[in-house]
Amino acid sequence: MLPQLMKKLIAGDWVGPATAIGQDYKVLELKRVIEVKSLNNNLYLMRLLKKEVGQLALQALQEGDISEASLPNFGSAQLIKYGNPEYNREIIRRKQSHQSKNSIVNMLRTLRSK
Repeated sequence: MLPQLMKKLIAGDWVGPATAIGQDYKVLELKRVIEVKSLNNNLYLMRLLKKEVGQLALQALQEGDISEASLPNFGSAQLIKYGNPEYNREIIRRKQSHQSKNSIVNMLRTLRSK
């Protein structure tokens, strides 16, 4: 099913609606790789703006590997490990929870010291 989705994106069509589109692809939206359109009920549509990125992703899905020769325009960033969106969201939630607890502790310390 993923290859069909990638072909639809490469063709410039909108895909969705899904809640995850609005949450998981913010970096791609900032980099102008995709365009995201908000619908009601916290649902989003997306459209691919950079066709070559979609073609590269499709090649990775179909062939399982992408040679470095096909990546000349992607800078020097190294991809070490892929974390699926659900895993990444859980990491963010933990960090936010930890930061909230630290803020509460600091506020209580301040109040107790007065």
